[in-house]
Amino acid sequence: MFVHLRLHTEFSVVDGTNRIDEVIKAAAADKQPALAITDLNNLFGTVKFYKQGRGKGVKPVIGAEIFIDGLGKEPGALTRLILLVQSIEGYLNLSELLARAWTQNVSRGQSQAACKLEWLQELQGGLIALSGAQAGPLGQPLLQGQ
Repeated sequence: MFVHLRLHTEFSVVDGTNRIDEVIKAAAADKQPALAITDLNNLFGTVKFYKQGRGKGVKPVIGAEIFIDGLGKEPGALTRLILLVQSIEGYLNLSELLARAWTQNVSRGQSQAACKLEWLQELQGGLIALSGAQAGPLGQPLLQGQ
């Protein structure tokens, strides 16, 4: 049984083209029991996704792909990490991480908000972290042969 855990929607403005209603419809047609959306640095599609998923019998898994400051070898280097919500505490923690990133740590050169590693350590409750694929803290060293 397949469950997609990394999916950007139209709310990932730069790199997402999937429409929530279309992905929910496709997941329901495939009889997928659940589906996650992990838009880049935001939770804008959460309410629409949750309502439509529940309405079609697809369990909505809420998450976000975030930039992390403090995991790379070089100071200021950003890596990506997928965070999935597993409880109300996790939703509140992810919301707080994103709020802090956008209000306290926007990288001027990249125009991206980034969570500091110490914030993630503080607010990890109720969250599941995935590696972030090739752009993540595990993927980058693997691509470099380490």
